[in-house]
Amino acid sequence: MTNTLVCVIIKIMYDAVGATFLSKDTKKFCLNKRSKKVSNPNTWSFWGGKVESGETVIGALKREIEEEIGFVPEISKIHPLDIYQSADGHFMYHTFVIVTPEEFQPNMNQESQDYCWSKLNRLPRPLHQGARKTLLDKNNVKKLKLIVNSIS
Repeated sequence: MTNTLVCVIIKIMYDAVGATFLSKDTKKFCLNKRSKKVSNPNTWSFWGGKVESGETVIGALKREIEEEIGFVPEISKIHPLDIYQSADGHFMYHTFVIVTPEEFQPNMNQESQDYCWSKLNRLPRPLHQGARKTLLDKNNVKKLKLIVNSIS
């Protein structure tokens, strides 16, 4: 009997979700400022996190929102904005715009230290690298403007 070494490479892939809120009444977007306890601290980013095993992307989005702001606000509509996939194909980040009737005040948890509502042309700085790439992409800016113009 010969000993055979079998090498198995397991390709681990995971999905994450994120969102910015858009208030119908002010046409402002809500972002969160990441706390010092998480990666990329003191940058402005989307609300969200990892999609758990067995969850749908939208299910994970709603769960993460409740975890991060303490509740799920009234949702008028959820618009897909972008899907980022890493070069190695192991990571996908789904970004959404969640339209709410009005601005609300999130309850901060340990992952966030602040929040802001701002116009698209007045986003806070510094943006998290992923949020910056998504929010400043020309095609996404066009989509965001269309979404803003579609709400009344």
